[in-house]
Amino acid sequence: MKDKKILVTGGLGFIGSHFIELLNEKCQDCTIVIVDNRNYSVSQNTEEYLLDLLKTGSNKLEIVYKSIHEYKHVDEFNYIINFAAESHVDNSIDNGDPFIESNVVGVYNLLNQLKKDQRFIQIGTDEVYGSLPLNGSPSEEGDPLDPSSIYSSTKAAADLIALSFYHTYKRDIIVTRCTNNFGPRQYPEKLIPVVVKKALANEKIPVYGTGENIRQWIYVKDHCEKIFNVLKYGKSGKIYNFAPSYSKDDHDEINNINLVQEILHILKKPESLISL
Repeated sequence: MKDKKILVTGGLGFIGSHFIELLNEKCQDCTIVIVDNRNYSVSQNTEEYLLDLLKTGSNKLEIVYKSIHEYKHVDEFNYIINFAAESHVDNSIDNGDPFIESNVVGVYNLLNQLKKDQRFIQIGTDEVYGSLPLNGSPSEEGDPLDPSSIYSSTKAAADLIALSFYHTYKRDIIVTRCTNNFGPRQYPEKLIPVVVKKALANEKIPVYGTGENIRQWIYVKDHCEKIFNVLKYGKSGKIYNFAPSYSKDDHDEINNINLVQEILHILKKPESLISL
């Protein structure tokens, strides 16, 4: 990819910052603009790291500190990748207003500025499909949506609004939905960082219920590679579900209690730290 203008909303966040790293590797003479409201989940270290990263090489990086429902320059870019979202389920239970403002109104604001020669990637989540039955088949792109929280409901709404711009206005829209991510710079309240942090401090590790809930995990850099491939080769108007390419022997599906046990084994910590 060469000489493109790329807008990455939420680019200071966990997944977005890794995508900026990837763009810096894959692009030549590109202008990359991050729009981010720099909320509580953004680390100053991440911000400084990205600025230092792009000081060398041919790409230019600009950071605009603004919420996506306020941003007005979408029409200047070749590609728009929307990572920006309020994303913590527990927070949505306490107060849904920021989720409506960012995940619905903000996405509509971005879409409403699109021209026909721009490609827009809406980064969604597999949580829009709801919980699967134990040992059930993985969700597919055409499955009914069954969100159960303000967070997942607003993400589902954003996906549908984005796709309506494809159908109604013939805009170049793609939606991606991914399973659980893990990797460097993840917000410390997420499951794997919590387990690692508490294990290293020899603190009790809380596990919800019996720990039998099964999740599928993908390394954040693998996720970003898939997004980049869709950006370049994806078909407009389509939904792409992302899952890890690992085999079952590599634990791409694992219940929470076994995941915690695995982490404790790697860190050489006792399973007595687990609190059910």
